[in-house]
Amino acid sequence: MSVKRALTGIAVTALAATALVIVPGDDQASTADAAAEDIPTPEEFFGFPMGTTGELAAFDEIKDYFELVAEESDSVEYEVAGTTTLGNEYPIMRVSSAANLARLDEILAANEKLADPRSGLSESQARTLAEQSVPVYYLEATLHSSEVGNLPALVDVIHRLSTERSEYVQNILDNLVILVVPSANPDGQHLMVDYFNETEGTDYARTYPDLYHKYVGHDNNRDWIFFTQQESRIRTDLEQQYRPVILHFMHQAGTNSPRMWVPPFDEPIGPNIDSIPISAANALGAEVANAAAEAGLPGVSTDDAYGIFWNADVFGTGPHRGASLFLHEIASVRDLALPFSNPDGSPPGARDRTMRTFDPYTEKTWTLEQIVEYAKLSMYTALDSVAKDADDWLYNNLYQVNQKNMEPDGGPETYIVPAGQRDPFAVKQLVEIFDIAGVEVDRALSTVRVGRQTFPAGSLLIQTQQPMGSWVDQVLELDVYPDSARKCGDCPLIMPYSETTDNLAMLLGLTVQGVDDARVARTERISADDITAPAVRTAPEGGAYLVRPTSYGLTHVLARLQENDVPVLRATEAFQAGGASYDPGTVIVPATGPARDTLVEVSDQTALPVAAVPQVPEVPALELKPDTKIGLIRGANNMPGGWLMWLADTYGLNYEVVEADDYADLSQFDTILVAPGVNKTRIVTGLDPARYPEEFHWARGVGEAGWQALATWVNEGGNLVAVGTAAETARELLALPLTNATPSDRDVLNAPGTLINAEFDPAAPATWGMPESWPVWFYNSPAYQVGDDAATVASTYPASGELLASGYAHGQEALQGLANVVTLGVGEGQATVAGADITFRSWPRVAWTIVANALYNGPATPVDAAARLAQ
Repeated sequence: MSVKRALTGIAVTALAATALVIVPGDDQASTADAAAEDIPTPEEFFGFPMGTTGELAAFDEIKDYFELVAEESDSVEYEVAGTTTLGNEYPIMRVSSAANLARLDEILAANEKLADPRSGLSESQARTLAEQSVPVYYLEATLHSSEVGNLPALVDVIHRLSTERSEYVQNILDNLVILVVPSANPDGQHLMVDYFNETEGTDYARTYPDLYHKYVGHDNNRDWIFFTQQESRIRTDLEQQYRPVILHFMHQAGTNSPRMWVPPFDEPIGPNIDSIPISAANALGAEVANAAAEAGLPGVSTDDAYGIFWNADVFGTGPHRGASLFLHEIASVRDLALPFSNPDGSPPGARDRTMRTFDPYTEKTWTLEQIVEYAKLSMYTALDSVAKDADDWLYNNLYQVNQKNMEPDGGPETYIVPAGQRDPFAVKQLVEIFDIAGVEVDRALSTVRVGRQTFPAGSLLIQTQQPMGSWVDQVLELDVYPDSARKCGDCPLIMPYSETTDNLAMLLGLTVQGVDDARVARTERISADDITAPAVRTAPEGGAYLVRPTSYGLTHVLARLQENDVPVLRATEAFQAGGASYDPGTVIVPATGPARDTLVEVSDQTALPVAAVPQVPEVPALELKPDTKIGLIRGANNMPGGWLMWLADTYGLNYEVVEADDYADLSQFDTILVAPGVNKTRIVTGLDPARYPEEFHWARGVGEAGWQALATWVNEGGNLVAVGTAAETARELLALPLTNATPSDRDVLNAPGTLINAEFDPAAPATWGMPESWPVWFYNSPAYQVGDDAATVASTYPASGELLASGYAHGQEALQGLANVVTLGVGEGQATVAGADITFRSWPRVAWTIVANALYNGPATPVDAAARLAQ
């Protein structure tokens, strides 16, 4: 299709050397509906043109404008799709012709039928149905709340589509249903933009200094395999309900990035994404780049960035449903909305002229006005292009892609989760993830036979020849990073934009096996609600309840028991009770009514079995300190710390974020957890209180005195836990006898987000309940040589053999024999460090067991025999 056709009805007018605006062409007469005459222009409503330097409309005002447009125009509908983490509205809009909106249910039903590979449609029937229906175009802004320039552009686009009835606009409305998400993170819009406006005319920094999503900040586009956040679940629901053929995600990049980046995407490409969504997005990106060239908008680049088609955590489930992921990244300005210039006078985003940047940007300044114009060009070009080929997009992306999901692809036909897994909670969470993603899971009601191998009844079967079968492969297969991810045969290997593996089974701690020709007589379709534990029996007076330590869900047990003031013991040795064997770390709860009530509730939540025995076991134990108080040192705008807040809230920990004033009296905390990314500078220097309002002074620096106060607290009996890069902070703080032996030269060792095999001592308190061997998440993390014979080394990397479990690692032999998890005495206190990134984005759930052990065990009191304490 000609790009000139795509730009019909658009004229480009130069306002200034550095500001270009796209406006309706003078040759297109406006034939707006009479009702649309009552819709004010954005300038009339907000008091300034969209994209005016230094002016950002508050999200509440933008919502008001969109509601007004929907009230006055028969081409726009407004709806609140859900509630955000902070309780704000999550609005969406549907934009199309009045006729299409009137038959929207019919359109969605037809598209669902096209996308259902079991519908029985022939190719000719699918072609006919595609001609009768209309594709959905998903358009999303401000997932990342610091990337504010796309939303004002979207306001202009919505105004034009709701008021103008030129041939160009009418073609879009007749041939598309545009599903608009003004902000995929409304909370962040409130935080970021409101702060920007409130600090105008002050000496404060203009950019919000903390996480702009309560928990995950910028990581909210890395939540597409676990779906932890409310906003992630809303988007996934929208994708399933509307079946878009394209997901147009509008982002911004750094100030010296290309003025706009569009597909083609970079290497690598995973084996589970069909070629149609990628090739269509790449072709559309080339169209937008061509349109920019014709419009005189320089600095557009393609390729050489955003190799996002390896990990599901970046691209999510959409492409597996047939949606083309179209991403544009536009360069940012200074302080969200103020002009940017390089101090040396060089053009922002300067590039040599190449086939990837055929028209370099040469101006000295970059403005918000320009961001808006580049964003509008991207939207207008892409909307027009898809509208003109609507039938093909429906047939190719919905029908063809989903038909292929039912075909053998050379991988396993079935993934089996054998019954009897060590962690029933992990099984329940796996099925919950599949429920959200739309994956079908069956449970065997009889023995499963695979050749001569058998699996017991109760095993789960996940077929790969199902509508979401390619996504099943994506998250369950062993990842082998492709050596072909290069620009040429001798070129360096290209690392992915994100991580190198997303193996759900390993992250959850589950044994999953891919097989062919599985035979089973009877199965049932299940959901997460069907994963349950046996009913909790009532223990007699003088008896006890026992919970094995082999689940990361044990944290729910500990936290809830403490919340309800129920005494908790943990066995320090293996023991026998009720005819069964129990490992060190087993939870022992003397039988009381409140104990049983609490355990029944938690067992229902986690599917963890609770044993009732007639006597409290005669075994040495730790008595957990009642209501263990945990402090979290996270630092401002530190995403690993945000993820830890989410984990702490999810598990119900009794915690508070450690604030600057707390360093004067740290004795209020029994345990302090230091988040990855927190170093001495974050603690000592912190945020400058002169540059930020008082509400952020909690994150101000505490100076050397505060740094020493933290060390003194540990020496006087405190329990410090540090994971990932924070392990190095603990080593520095406490002069721990550890040497970080991870090579810093990436030519020697490079393991950028991968799963590395590790060994665990189940008798060591920090690793109670861990398997003897299991992969850990490794991100070129610290690994230690230990110089203290009294230290408890709870986890090491194998001294020989293959260390790479899934993903990519070069030179991993450098880790052989090094320590990962170590507990050391420090004066009257102790510190536990874990060099691996065992809390990374909450993914390595199996390893959370280590964190929970260290948090609760450190302040606990040893007792000779649990039975004596219970008397």
